[in-house]
Amino acid sequence: MLEEIIQDLGENYSDDDEEILQGIIDRVTDVAQTLSNNQTDELNPYIKTCVKAEYLSRGGEGLGSLSESGKSSNFTDNIE
Repeated sequence: MLEEIIQDLGENYSDDDEEILQGIIDRVTDVAQTLSNNQTDELNPYIKTCVKAEYLSRGGEGLGSLSESGKSSNFTDNIE
């Protein structure tokens, strides 16, 4: 799963972040499996989507929205 996510992130991924990304994968997988009581690979597409969103929104933890230089972004809790 790690390599697929790295490939999907493309230029948005930094080679120094492998440990960080693996930590996000582990945490999101644990939460998804616990909440759904599902230990199968059926959750993988949802886990991958959530992991990519979490990785790309690092640094914006706790923000509901952000407006900068005319660009506005709204954030959601990816795990919900």
